[in-house]
Amino acid sequence: MSIFGRKKHWITPDGRYYDLFADMAAQPHLMIAGATGSGKSVVERGIMHALLYSSPARVQFILIDPKKVELIDYINLPHVIRYAADPDDRIDALQQACRIMDARFTEMSKQGAKMYDGPDIYVLIDELADLMTTQKRGAAPLIQHIGQLGRAARVHLIVCTQCPLREIIPTSIACNIDARVALRTRNAQDSRNIMQRSGCELLPRYGRGYYMRPGELDLYNIPMIPPEEIARLVTWWTSPRRCTA
Repeated sequence: MSIFGRKKHWITPDGRYYDLFADMAAQPHLMIAGATGSGKSVVERGIMHALLYSSPARVQFILIDPKKVELIDYINLPHVIRYAADPDDRIDALQQACRIMDARFTEMSKQGAKMYDGPDIYVLIDELADLMTTQKRGAAPLIQHIGQLGRAARVHLIVCTQCPLREIIPTSIACNIDARVALRTRNAQDSRNIMQRSGCELLPRYGRGYYMRPGELDLYNIPMIPPEEIARLVTWWTSPRRCTA
């Protein structure tokens, strides 16, 4: 069962409530892109925070953290199947995600099921550009495989990048990630690479962004979840006294 039957409401700076981060995580796959300092980590942490209102029986993570600092706070969560920071570990983590996905399809075939009945697994790649510039030959086919087949197996990609160039986001990967969060970009071409139109270069440095889904494009004020609130959730899940229900 997915968590999205019971969304958590967030409040915007102007007092409106909506379910932005839960809606983002409900997509089969998601890309978060924008220039350095545009707020990618804010969106990434907001999605993680929304997901952590579900137990490991419903939501699990494979975390790929090339910078070794963005996702390290989540490493001890019971939801985390794998944390990978070193180059060899990153490819192994993607291979593990593919093995899980393929095993799920084998199980679905035996059962005659169209959708896997089990926890959603989020493969969160903090900086796609690092993988695609240093390990493209190994990483690109695995990311493409997950993008093409992951939806029915409940294996989802969330990829972040500060360098939305064509060589970083090739068509073979981009065509399978049709939900995008577009933050401020360096120029109009970067904006077009993310959402097929200019406009992101005109956004403020941080705090606002476009959220694109099939047939929809909305401009949002991006709320920032306070770090202490995220730390509270992480502490609760990593405490030996936590509830495991």
